[in-house]
Amino acid sequence: MSSEAGSPQQKAPGKDAKRKIPRKGQDVNLALRRAYESAVDETIPQSMLDLLNKLN
Repeated sequence: MSSEAGSPQQKAPGKDAKRKIPRKGQDVNLALRRAYESAVDETIPQSMLDLLNKLN
């Protein structure tokens, strides 16, 4: 996969920064990150908000 203009920014290296991740692991990591980000960006349906308001 090539890098895209809208790709997520890299975070500061953590404690495992020097550990090399296999290519397949990097692909899975990228796919999971994209799936998470798209889920976070989704709007919550009004029907779900109505149900949540009933809990208050």
